[in-house]
Amino acid sequence: MIDDQGFRPNVGIVVCNQDDKVLWCQRTKGKNSWQFPQGGLDPGETEEQAILRELNEEIGTNDVKVLKQSSKRTRYQFPKAVLKRMQQKNRWRQYCGQEQRWFLVQLNQGTETLSLSNKGHKQEFDCFKWMRPKAGLRKVVRFKRKAYRKGLKRLGVI
Repeated sequence: MIDDQGFRPNVGIVVCNQDDKVLWCQRTKGKNSWQFPQGGLDPGETEEQAILRELNEEIGTNDVKVLKQSSKRTRYQFPKAVLKRMQQKNRWRQYCGQEQRWFLVQLNQGTETLSLSNKGHKQEFDCFKWMRPKAGLRKVVRFKRKAYRKGLKRLGVI
């Protein structure tokens, strides 16, 4: 699935708790690269189905309550170095970036049940941490930071 300008349809998922903190996850391939669970839509999949699938794959649960979704999508482009690396992989060759719909969700269980290593799915994160939204934004890779800020604003988190 691709839009007419080369952006991969994607969902960004902000998991919040009662203390006004959100769940940030550190990528396995980038020790100073934090982000939210996110991922592309599979063919025929709705955004709601994608958030549940991505959460299950990346943090081991989809037992969440959806609180809000952004009315607009947010785009980011891959930097040239990232784009060059991504385009060596056949499934990424057609994309110049991603276009995300943002969702704010709340866990229906405690974080002790989360798992970053889930059978049948490549592990994407080493660890997770509850942080205030603005503190986590400083840890997001630079090329995603503006899109993340917009997504958090559209959800009313910052």
